[in-house]
Amino acid sequence: MKIRLFAAVVLFVLCAVGGFASAMLPLVPGDAYLIVNFDFASIVSQPELKTLIDTQLNSNEQAKDYTDFYARAGIEPARDIKNVLVFLDSKERAGIIVSGSFDTAKISELVQSDKELAAKFELVTIAGMQTVKNAANANANMMFVNQNTVAFGSEEILAQVAALQAGKGKDISKNADFTGLMKKVDTSSQLWGAVVAAPNWQSRVNVPVAGLESMKTAFFSVDYDKEFTMVFSGLVGDKKELPKFAEAMKNLLDAFKGWVASVPEMAELLKVAKIQDDKENIAKIVVAIPADQFKNTMIKLSEKANEQKK
Repeated sequence: MKIRLFAAVVLFVLCAVGGFASAMLPLVPGDAYLIVNFDFASIVSQPELKTLIDTQLNSNEQAKDYTDFYARAGIEPARDIKNVLVFLDSKERAGIIVSGSFDTAKISELVQSDKELAAKFELVTIAGMQTVKNAANANANMMFVNQNTVAFGSEEILAQVAALQAGKGKDISKNADFTGLMKKVDTSSQLWGAVVAAPNWQSRVNVPVAGLESMKTAFFSVDYDKEFTMVFSGLVGDKKELPKFAEAMKNLLDAFKGWVASVPEMAELLKVAKIQDDKENIAKIVVAIPADQFKNTMIKLSEKANEQKK
């Protein structure tokens, strides 16, 4: 139940506080198939979301790796971290790109001068870029991309980010299907995320719904103001495939409703979901509810998460 609860709210919670980060896309490898971007600053401005995220982060060992580090560096995540973008590449390796008001030069100086930090973290160079190597977690090294941007990941992932920062290699913004759909969705939304289709994308994201194989890419966007609105848009290559694809999207929605049935609060939100299509090459799942209803749902989920933690 604990895993189901968290997984069911990730799409709604992390995404509900997002911001468009086009400046970060050139740092995302061209073979990335899943991207989620959110504005960390928005979390702390919405108490019901901050509480739920805090509960999950406090139980995440990888997040704890840098708790003391941030404190010694004088970094307050709620104040200094502005935007976070997470991606998965073709080999299922995760990368995280973070931008904020911190100064990477000062962080570098701290690692070299603080004896306690030096015992846990080593300053190395990966692909020509200074990186804090995490001895306790090979997937949580931190690379200084520029003055106010860092990237977390394995050495392999960070080497790709470094190459893209140096203008080498192909980044995700060069993917025609990805950029094609970006032009048709509301990128001014508070959230955006994407699934970029590949020959085996369905097995990767484990979506057991027939008819989705014609999808080229999918985008989800969220607005959270007077009304909570989530739109999941899928793009097909040929408009002749749209009717079958729209039916597949309905089946996907039904499958997701079944998947979150054990989390009544999420199931209630999905009752209002509708399927729309543009008669050309895009089908959408649309959820629109009053913001107060969404807020109350997040409060209930936070309370439930805290109960499970005890």
